[in-house]
Amino acid sequence: MDNRDEFPILKRGLYANHAAISPWPRVTAQAVSDFAEENCLLGPEKYARWLLRETRLRQRLALMLNAPSPNDIALLKNTTEGICTVANGIDWSSGDNVVLPLGEFPSNRLPWLALQRQGVEVREVDIRHTADPEAALLTRIDEHTRLLSVSAVQWTDGLRLKLEVLGAACKQAGTLFFVDAIQHLGALQMNVQNNGIDFLAADGHKWLLAPEGIAVFYCSKNAREQLRLNQHGWRAGKDVRVQHPGGWRVPRIKLASFRPP
Repeated sequence: MDNRDEFPILKRGLYANHAAISPWPRVTAQAVSDFAEENCLLGPEKYARWLLRETRLRQRLALMLNAPSPNDIALLKNTTEGICTVANGIDWSSGDNVVLPLGEFPSNRLPWLALQRQGVEVREVDIRHTADPEAALLTRIDEHTRLLSVSAVQWTDGLRLKLEVLGAACKQAGTLFFVDAIQHLGALQMNVQNNGIDFLAADGHKWLLAPEGIAVFYCSKNAREQLRLNQHGWRAGKDVRVQHPGGWRVPRIKLASFRPP
């Protein structure tokens, strides 16, 4: 089948992809429709299968990113939530600073600017009027820089940064490295290990051709030790125990048991 058949929107004319919101291919629409139909007819009867599908998705995303383990992958609602997870999870100190390119998309700018009330300096670096954007960013890193945050591909002009250069320098400086990969993932290969990335977030509605409302979040094992969890829920542990005020417990639900065959 011609891949163009997957995109009925092309029957209306050419679609100029400006990397905003991708039209769904038929396979995406069918998956959403099938899930809605299953809920309509069966309710949560196949809940165990939903968990299995989630596990398989995290495994596939780990392979896509070359992450060491699916345990390094979380599913969030959008890129912004991933950025805020890091911005609100690091134990910042007054005098710390964050470095990022000038002109970043608001999602990769506003959460860092909000840290200024905690005494964190935000250094926005002009990477357009220089022959070496990576060097321009790295020259602003010092002993007080806790994190460098960049978009892998800039949203205004498509500028691609050399992530491997930035990641290696951050590792040497002891600086955390965050990548907003929403304009990159799905169109270009990504290797979080080779690029020295500590955190990565990317929504699915661009090159991944997925619906809005779901995003991949990567956090390296070492970086997780530096984050505080600010959102808690019943899926936070492998074994879920529901505690009744009277003291009795309902049977344990072993989420860890749902693994692909």
